[in-house]
Amino acid sequence: MTTQPSGLSNIEARLERNETRLDGFGAALSNLAQGVTALGDKIDKRGQTPWSVIWSALATLVGVLTVVGGLAYYPIKEGQADMKSALLLLQDRSDKRLEALAGSQVSRAEHEVHWRMQEREVDAVRERIGRVEDRLTTRIERLEGPRLRPPG
Repeated sequence: MTTQPSGLSNIEARLERNETRLDGFGAALSNLAQGVTALGDKIDKRGQTPWSVIWSALATLVGVLTVVGGLAYYPIKEGQADMKSALLLLQDRSDKRLEALAGSQVSRAEHEVHWRMQEREVDAVRERIGRVEDRLTTRIERLEGPRLRPPG
């Protein structure tokens, strides 16, 4: 058996402890490198646009707007249908009243024909009155004029 000096065994023990420490430092350094890499990946992902979140939000917004639009549109559509039916009834009633009014009223052309006839009749009456006045005037003149005595 060879005996080693105690200084040499002490150096080996120290060397062995240092190697163990270095292995621990290597593992810690490796863990630190992995952490830095993970942190770098997070920072890189943070700068990217989160398209999945944006598309999900847009799809939800479209769905909500569709529901709100439907809730607003259907009462308006029903109101328009009610208004259309009321207008059709009103138009029907107005058409019937106009037909009745047209049947009971005389057209302007027909009125003009009657007005011309009445003007002719008035002119004829004026002529007759003029003739009667002329005859009366001659009769009065004859009655008030010199009288002839009957012979005798």
